[in-house]
Amino acid sequence: MAVGAFGCAGAPKPVAQLASSEGSIRGAQEAGAANVPDAALHVKLAEEQRESALALIKDGKNHRASMMLARSEADAELAIAIARSANAATEAQKAAETVDALKQKAAQ
Repeated sequence: MAVGAFGCAGAPKPVAQLASSEGSIRGAQEAGAANVPDAALHVKLAEEQRESALALIKDGKNHRASMMLARSEADAELAIAIARSANAATEAQKAAETVDALKQKAAQ
């Protein structure tokens, strides 16, 4: 049991994962996740998980922090996908409305 505890404490700080998580969160925000409720929820989760990871790093629990940052990045990436999907659906709806309007003009 002492070996397991030592292994976790000896893990290096997940500096690259911190940057990656932050970048994914920023990407979700730039993708318009705030305007899509499901995406906004995942961004909030990602931000909370990142904050938890920072607290874990401060406590020297780098392995657990690394796992929390992986969750944060996954939630942020999911938020990006949801936001892009919602944006694509909106664009498809607009395109369908344009086609319908053109069909109506052509029929007249």
